[in-house]
Amino acid sequence: MAATLGELRAALASVLEDALPAWNIYRLPPDDVQPPSIVIGGFQVDTATFGDTSGRVGADLQLIVSRRHVDQVNALDDLLSPTSDQSLWVLFNGNPTLGEKVGYCSVSGAGDYRELVVADVGYYAATITLSVLL
Repeated sequence: MAATLGELRAALASVLEDALPAWNIYRLPPDDVQPPSIVIGGFQVDTATFGDTSGRVGADLQLIVSRRHVDQVNALDDLLSPTSDQSLWVLFNGNPTLGEKVGYCSVSGAGDYRELVVADVGYYAATITLSVLL
């Protein structure tokens, strides 16, 4: 049986919390953040891929760090670099079923470095997009 979006959100949070204990993981976009943070954003569902019973889902993760701490910017770069030992590419390639919760999960893209304002505070942020088969 295919996972629901709620189950996908919970599985992503669990995998990220286990692998990245120094990062604050938010299951939903928060009103305020404590960097370094990863926010599980929205989903883009394509049910036409597999009919009505399952589908391919795009999931965006927002990575948010302090602009004032170079070590946090370096950690952000490491998470987004496909060749880093600390990368999210390595994390999801090593656990593509998110603990047997989904059919397959992989990184489909990363980047979009930008300033992100949350609660009137500017942070440095980037996005990683996952492709998930429910």
